[in-house]
Amino acid sequence: MKKKSLAFFIFFCWFYTTTHAFTLSLYFTPDSTTDQMIIRFVKQAQKSVYIASYTFSSDMLTDILNQMKDIDIKIIVDTSPPVNLQKAQIKVDAKSSLFHPKIIIVDGRYSVISSGNFTESAFYLQHNHFLLFEDEKIARYLTDKFNSWWEDIPLDTEYSYDNIRFSFSPENNCEQIISEAISSARKTIHFAMYHFTSEEIAKVMLKRKLAGVKVYGIIENASVEPYSVFYGLKNFGCNIRRSNRAGYLHDKLIIVDQETIITGSYNLTAAARRNNEVVIIIKDKNLASKFIREWKKMWYFYSLPY
Repeated sequence: MKKKSLAFFIFFCWFYTTTHAFTLSLYFTPDSTTDQMIIRFVKQAQKSVYIASYTFSSDMLTDILNQMKDIDIKIIVDTSPPVNLQKAQIKVDAKSSLFHPKIIIVDGRYSVISSGNFTESAFYLQHNHFLLFEDEKIARYLTDKFNSWWEDIPLDTEYSYDNIRFSFSPENNCEQIISEAISSARKTIHFAMYHFTSEEIAKVMLKRKLAGVKVYGIIENASVEPYSVFYGLKNFGCNIRRSNRAGYLHDKLIIVDQETIITGSYNLTAAARRNNEVVIIIKDKNLASKFIREWKKMWYFYSLPY
């Protein structure tokens, strides 16, 4: 009996550590702890720092990168090259579609994926969220993706690991992937979105609303425009508000049934289908509960119902 118990214990420990082998931490801005996390994260580099971002203008990160010695530093941005960087190789993605990911990879071991660019405004003014992954498999996959952008060689392979799925546009049909995840809702949909003009995704939400799912959403005030779905969703009975915070609500966030998180750099727009974007779908009730707590703060204190 003791041998069986010991064998079960050993099996359980092996099973747990191999199916939950990574550490995932969540941070929000504006919050002083987030910039400190980014500083510690980048400073630990021993070999390489790879950054993919729509724009890069952080003086804080620039100072850290300039102090590094014998570190392979590569940065890809959309149009405006970073200034004052002394040791980084820089690539400007000149394609007509946007280069819009927000990723940092350190030493092929650690990675950050965020809704915010790596700028002072993203850290100290806007509302964003940052996910820190401490896992070599995820970092290696993201490094391969980064290298495909750097070398202009398409890499259209999606990646699933444990309870996480990574997809990228334009190679993968991210609008369909997001729509399918939303279609699984049985009780609630919560979202916070910088831009939301996709009629296709709005229709999916309305179908779930007609099926009895409660839909709650916050859209950045500056993005409530003639093409926004704000009024359409609101007129069909969804609980939709506009952000009234001083800095932009810059999140790209959907939470399904308070257990599935859809995030990344992908705004819910037709243009995002053509852009270089990242979409992450995570099934994790504990992580979803942290997002829901932050979402409720935005709902009650930083949004208006009209």
